[in-house]
Amino acid sequence: MSTSGPVPTPLEPAPGVHNQAELAYYRLRERLLEGRHPAGEKIIELALCEELGMSRTPVREAIRRLQSEGILTPTGRGVVVSSLSDDDMRHAMQLQGTLEALAARLAAAAQRDGLLSPAHLRELRAASARVEQVAARQDLRAAWRANLDFHMLLARFSGNPLLVEALDRIWVRFAVVSHGNISARTAMPRPSHAEIIAAISAGDPGRAAEAAAGHVQDAADLYEKRQE
Repeated sequence: MSTSGPVPTPLEPAPGVHNQAELAYYRLRERLLEGRHPAGEKIIELALCEELGMSRTPVREAIRRLQSEGILTPTGRGVVVSSLSDDDMRHAMQLQGTLEALAARLAAAAQRDGLLSPAHLRELRAASARVEQVAARQDLRAAWRANLDFHMLLARFSGNPLLVEALDRIWVRFAVVSHGNISARTAMPRPSHAEIIAAISAGDPGRAAEAAAGHVQDAADLYEKRQE
């Protein structure tokens, strides 16, 4: 893993990307991550073109790509934002737990092997601190996004781009459900990533994986409690 410069992430277009379909894809995904399109909402292609300031061809290609990823669902007339049933959420969180544990394990191994720099660890700590700061203000949407940024940063530090891509897709699916739940919440717990960061900093892959899996399980338990 290179320690010079930022690690690319699929959450944002890579520097120098000028393909219009790729840009349309990232911009539409960003809108989904921001909760601007709730589950079940019909995506109007022409309206989206106007909002994105893009022609129909790249927007149509972006819609098709998101449809292939299961984020948008075809209907008899167009596409809608996919929803997740309770079982879908449970299955997604089971997979997320495994992937997050692997990401933490690989990041800790990279630290043990001298592949993470002090700057990487500072960045990880700063991302975690950002989550706690925003959560303390009870800015629920900002806290959700800050938490996403932390987890995707951790995935990037795993050094495995396929793992990053897999987690990225899961988080986009979570976004639609999470933002819908946020609107009904009056408060949220302050997530803590301290154990994960400590294990990675110590270069302990086993402990890091256990801490990450436990962190996801806590979130899954909270989700189940809210469904009661």
